[in-house]
Amino acid sequence: MGVLGFVWVKTKSNHPWPDFVTAPKKKGQDALRVFLRHRFAAPPEHPECVSQAEPLLQTDCCTTSFVRECLARGSSRDDISQGLRSAGWPESEIQEALESFVDAGLPLPVPKCRASTGPREAFLHLLLFASLATWATALGSLLFDFINIRFPLMDGRPTVDFDSIRFGVAAVIVAFPVFGLTLRRVKKDITANPARGMNPVRRWLSYIALFVAATILVGDAIGTVMSFLNGELTIRFILKAAVIASLAGGVTWWLLRELRDKTTTLRLAWYAVCVVVATTIGVAVWGTGGPLQARLEAQDEERVRDLRTIYQSVDQYYQQQKRLPATLEECDTNPRTFITDKNDPVTGQPYGYQITDADTFTLKAAFNLPSRNDRDSGYSRTPGREEFWKHEAGETTFTIDIGPSNE
Repeated sequence: MGVLGFVWVKTKSNHPWPDFVTAPKKKGQDALRVFLRHRFAAPPEHPECVSQAEPLLQTDCCTTSFVRECLARGSSRDDISQGLRSAGWPESEIQEALESFVDAGLPLPVPKCRASTGPREAFLHLLLFASLATWATALGSLLFDFINIRFPLMDGRPTVDFDSIRFGVAAVIVAFPVFGLTLRRVKKDITANPARGMNPVRRWLSYIALFVAATILVGDAIGTVMSFLNGELTIRFILKAAVIASLAGGVTWWLLRELRDKTTTLRLAWYAVCVVVATTIGVAVWGTGGPLQARLEAQDEERVRDLRTIYQSVDQYYQQQKRLPATLEECDTNPRTFITDKNDPVTGQPYGYQITDADTFTLKAAFNLPSRNDRDSGYSRTPGREEFWKHEAGETTFTIDIGPSNE
């Protein structure tokens, strides 16, 4: 019962309530105990009130109880805040205690519903921050890929993989709407009950994310300065540093604002983020050719894998028999040289195989698209290397020279 019981005891004394804003400026709960004794001191004619109130002061000395009793006695919120501030209580705890009650026109203050720390709130906030990390990281990866395409390395080597771009697009398409819908749900809950904005799970995750974003910003700044001092500050590096700074800075700004204002949403900023995300997805889909091109590329990659398997089986046969097989079916006589796929996976037509001399043969296949240039560059005469199997759209012939057998 705490202060409530003490107020009941004090009421029996008919002692007037002095203005408590003259409380001594001390720190912590001890200061509030002194403050309460000064505020609710019993008159000399009722010494029993002091002995009855002392254990109550020792068992319950929190700002929430104090604010409840003051509001019940008709004290204004400004006077209560000034009194607690005079006693040395932090402003955040004062405001939290004052926001725990609403003025509903009743004789007693009505307490607000306290922030829930149940599994539902934990799930929503974990999903919110996990989806934020997913789409922000994927968006940064896509922007990095665009920079790599526009500003390749000096040696001409490709530095981007279309599979990486497609994965980034998929991650943003899934995670960004999840983030938006979850944020909307959380905002509605906080609007209906502002106390939920003080959810400890939300605050912990916010400060952890804020720490990570701040660390990324500091690391980005250090890397930029180091590159400048080493004379390696290229346009490619500057753009990537700007991407990191924009994403980490934006997340930091949003987190700080969420910690201050938990209910409102800046629509203009939200629309700007949606435009950036939609534009990035559109450019990525256009650059990779979309799902149809991805399917055609997958079919061509399967054809290349079949041709490499055929080459390996023919080479194994040549090492054992000291000659090339007259047909691909001849390789099936030995389990070690058996060829599983001799036909095109789409058309069903057999791959072309022809002997040109004692240790040279050709393989022929029809491809949908030219070889992708985002993985390897140059050309190799070695069939074991992927560069050897570079091709154009349409029918392509590969000439393979096995060489003398290993004696």
